[in-house]
Amino acid sequence: MKHNLKFSANDPEIKGFQEVLFSVSNIERYIDFFTRVCGWVLVGRNKSVHTLKKLWALGDSVQIEEALLQNEGDHEGFVRLVQFNNVKQRQIRSATHIWDTGGIFDVNMRTPDMDNWYRELQDEGWNGISEPKRYVFGIYDVSEVLMKGPDGIVIAFMQRYAPPLKDFDHMKKTSRIFNSSVTVRDMKESYDFYINKLGFQMFFQTPGLDRETGHNVIGIPPNINQDITVPIDIVRPDKDNFGSIEYIHTNELKGMDCAEFAKPPNLGILMYRFPVKDAEAYATKLKERGLKLNSEIQIANVPPYGDLKIFSVLSPDGVWIEFVQLID
Repeated sequence: MKHNLKFSANDPEIKGFQEVLFSVSNIERYIDFFTRVCGWVLVGRNKSVHTLKKLWALGDSVQIEEALLQNEGDHEGFVRLVQFNNVKQRQIRSATHIWDTGGIFDVNMRTPDMDNWYRELQDEGWNGISEPKRYVFGIYDVSEVLMKGPDGIVIAFMQRYAPPLKDFDHMKKTSRIFNSSVTVRDMKESYDFYINKLGFQMFFQTPGLDRETGHNVIGIPPNINQDITVPIDIVRPDKDNFGSIEYIHTNELKGMDCAEFAKPPNLGILMYRFPVKDAEAYATKLKERGLKLNSEIQIANVPPYGDLKIFSVLSPDGVWIEFVQLID
């Protein structure tokens, strides 16, 4: 299996996320969804090692099953399903809307046929936050829908009309995960975390003004949509790579905060894994920038890659981010 954990001399310090981890209550249900419905392939299944329990602050009695899935032909944007057994859980973002902060709101995948895909997802029991919406986003002409499935997991599916897509030639029913959204409490604090602390680069930025009246992707009531401003920043470790984080804020809408629940073993979109060239050097750099690590560097065998150096940080909104280095 090809992946992006190996670095060459000319590669950036960090690449776009290799994996997004989903904590699920029924691993078989999500394996079926990604393979049968989305057209992905199952790379492998395994039981998690003790080191990951330590990294995730879980007791010895907790049992963990994992399954790694990929859109065939892709080297990144994988999904790792994790099912925790023998432990109490709750949904990370239970009964939430776009304006509720904390944790990871959604992940983004592409589809070549929005209309048929939307109806197929409904037949599979997934429900739209709103109907698909076609709109212009900067230079992009797209149709998008946010679909919520079991365990409170939200996937944003997008069809691109213009400009033409690149690097998605092998897409069948859906693509790899290429972006993920986070609703934050404070845009300036998030900018400081992702840009100044992590060293990510700005890919796209908008103040979110001049919103139209009526139907919208993110589920704001249509009669007030024009009165709400939604600033958006999209950041990447390297602006030429996929695997970006899109953090947004709804200025006039305030909801609950879910940051305290955004950790193992709770259910939902759990965390990101970014490949890093040198874990020790990068961890040291983060500390020098004033960022406290959530977990120090540990070594764990993570199939199918092998031995990895892993450490984690938390965003101001509780987003769990792991940086991993492949040990050759």
